[in-house]
Amino acid sequence: KPLTSADKKKIIEQLNKQFGITELPYLIIQFGKEKLRVYSGILSKEELYYLDREIRIENIGLYFAKYENNEIRLTIDGVQLLKDQITKNILELNDKQADEGLNGNDLDIQTEYGWKILKHNNELLGCGKSTEERITNFMPKERRIK
Repeated sequence: KPLTSADKKKIIEQLNKQFGITELPYLIIQFGKEKLRVYSGILSKEELYYLDREIRIENIGLYFAKYENNEIRLTIDGVQLLKDQITKNILELNDKQADEGLNGNDLDIQTEYGWKILKHNNELLGCGKSTEERITNFMPKERRIK
């Protein structure tokens, strides 16, 4: 279902709090309880509601984030889509750490608790969660380097 303006505002406020993102010029569509997709096509909200009622839409738009427990985890695609706006919670990785992260391993890095954008040589690699003792890796298996 497409999110209401109030729900979209809440998402943008959380994105700003976590990552410094201030705008999202797309329609946000929620799939299930947690998955958020952005849509920039020509269909209106009303047309999308109609399609959802009449036929089962499996996917539309780009899966960019997961919203749970009032926190947002950006997907790799979401990080790339919003990279020009991300200004907070960026964690710079060295070569060894970047290799470990791209292989799908958790990183032994101590930093403050919360979601971090992983960066290496001016490239944003994705999103990880700090437990303060380590960074939990969320690199999807199909995108890991073997």
